[in-house]
Amino acid sequence: MKPIAESKTRLKPVLSDERRAILSLGMLVRVIGSAVATPELKDVVVYGGDDAVQAACEHAGAGWRPDPGAGLNGCLTAAFSEARDEGIDYGLFLPADLPVASSGNLSAFLNTGETTVLALAPDLASDGTNTLLLNLSEDFPTRLGEASFNRHVEQARQMGIDYVVHSSEGLGLDIDTESDLGRLKKIQPNLWNDLKREIQEAGLETSRPAKPITPDR
Repeated sequence: MKPIAESKTRLKPVLSDERRAILSLGMLVRVIGSAVATPELKDVVVYGGDDAVQAACEHAGAGWRPDPGAGLNGCLTAAFSEARDEGIDYGLFLPADLPVASSGNLSAFLNTGETTVLALAPDLASDGTNTLLLNLSEDFPTRLGEASFNRHVEQARQMGIDYVVHSSEGLGLDIDTESDLGRLKKIQPNLWNDLKREIQEAGLETSRPAKPITPDR
């Protein structure tokens, strides 16, 4: 997780800094809450961020560790290595920008992947990898980033690794572009008020901008 003020910079042309912060923190609160509520998950740990991210983790009962500073794939390599050393069998990558993901979505994904080495949930365009589950006995370097879904599939085939693809809107809708945001606002017409309320319920009102919400530019 990036510091809140540095998150979702691709949305700067259409959102004020204030709304970007509320969107980033609100989505994080939702994702952590869904992950913690998923019974199949033993530990939920967030890497990186700032004081607001740490506070969100503390409120939800999730762990927090500093960003190892090796980029997203390097961070995930470190996280999976730490999990393996702690005796954990499977590692799950879950980004913080899946605003409609639920514990039910996660349970369905985990149940699909429990009998294979690798499970992948693509974004709605089947371009990026929005969720990844890996049996940690397998050395499978992640290749998160643009067009990562096809890269992961091709790498699994080359390595002879059993994999399964699980698609759903809950895990497929990530928020990177104006069109993604438009889709989310159609699903949740009261998005901004909902996010503000959820942030406040998480006890994080002092961690978000205090100015009144202004219309989108």
